[in-house]
Amino acid sequence: MDYMVLGSNIRKYRMTLGMRQEDLAEMCGCSSSHIGQIENARGVPSLEMTVRISNALSVTVDQLVRADYVNPEKAYLQEIAERIERYPQKQKLQACEGFLSYLDSLEKFGR
Repeated sequence: MDYMVLGSNIRKYRMTLGMRQEDLAEMCGCSSSHIGQIENARGVPSLEMTVRISNALSVTVDQLVRADYVNPEKAYLQEIAERIERYPQKQKLQACEGFLSYLDSLEKFGR
């Protein structure tokens, strides 16, 4: 595993969320210096810590460890589909309608 890529991706996703190292550390149950060491490839996180970080950043572990993640939206679409599938029929329809409404807004105002 390339720990420089891992650290760089953690930093990228953390900063995208507007999160400080301290915020991520608190969510993961570790120190901010540990997060700093991981981001700078001076520390090697355990698998458990890597999973905690991915959960805190709402990304997959694969997104953290890959240098050039091709089609990252596929991981999100898969997760969305799996989560919606667990809902009762009425909530499935509500989730789909809400998502379609969101897409309509993106298309109308997001350009």
